[in-house]
Amino acid sequence: MKQQRGFTLVELAIVLVIIGLILGMAFKGKDLIDGAKVKNMQAQYNKIVAGFNIYYEKYGAYPGDGCIAAVVALGGGTTCPAGNRDGILGNAFETQSAINLLLNTNILTNADIQSVFGQPWAITPSADVTLVATGTNFMSLTNAAGVPQAAADVRFVCALDRLMDDGVNTTGIVRSTGLVYTAATDCWAQTGQVTVGVRVLP
Repeated sequence: MKQQRGFTLVELAIVLVIIGLILGMAFKGKDLIDGAKVKNMQAQYNKIVAGFNIYYEKYGAYPGDGCIAAVVALGGGTTCPAGNRDGILGNAFETQSAINLLLNTNILTNADIQSVFGQPWAITPSADVTLVATGTNFMSLTNAAGVPQAAADVRFVCALDRLMDDGVNTTGIVRSTGLVYTAATDCWAQTGQVTVGVRVLP
């Protein structure tokens, strides 16, 4: 008779511990990647706001302020035909020109305005009250047609709000619509999509 051998309890326990460690590292790695994405969005916001201030120091006005015609990226010039400059971007000519002027002056690059979701950031007109108060400009994600206020994963928006602001979707410099979250919400347990805006001016 041939003697058959199986695994001992110790061997099975070691295998289970190794599997547990691998799964633990995988989940922790995902948490680290998600956290890095949120910090990347914060860094992009800081870069874009710094770009607005650098442009102001160099040209005496915020990019796009007073534009009476849209400025295109790549070869569209570093300033725009100027109308009334009031320190806010109130119409589509001004908001469309703002990012393009920052690109044309090499203050920002295309990589600086590409979000972690793959959509570029754009500036919303000051009269757009879906996310913002009248008289302010927010940067928001664009959809495939280039229209601001595209949707994003609520988990990242909530975490960004908590990192940069008060963690409430209707107040502060980070605002969103679509789903409600508060300072007590567990961001990473949320599901769905929201539109997001982060205040740039004033």
